[in-house]
Amino acid sequence: PQFVDPAHGPVAVQIGLLGGLFIVATLLVFGSITFVAGMLGERLGQSEWAQKILNRIAGTVFLLLAVRLASVDR
Repeated sequence: PQFVDPAHGPVAVQIGLLGGLFIVATLLVFGSITFVAGMLGERLGQSEWAQKILNRIAGTVFLLLAVRLASVDR
């Protein structure tokens, strides 16, 4: 691969280090997203106003999907 240089040591070790770095970075990014989403979900779940807005948005999306489905030609 282009990011591995045999002159800098064993290729297997380089690939292993890059794979490990990728795993750590992925865990940090997705862990952060999960944490923020959990906090946001908890707050939205407790807010009656937010629930009303989210229900209206979901209803509108379903209505638009139904209109699109009804207007599709075979």
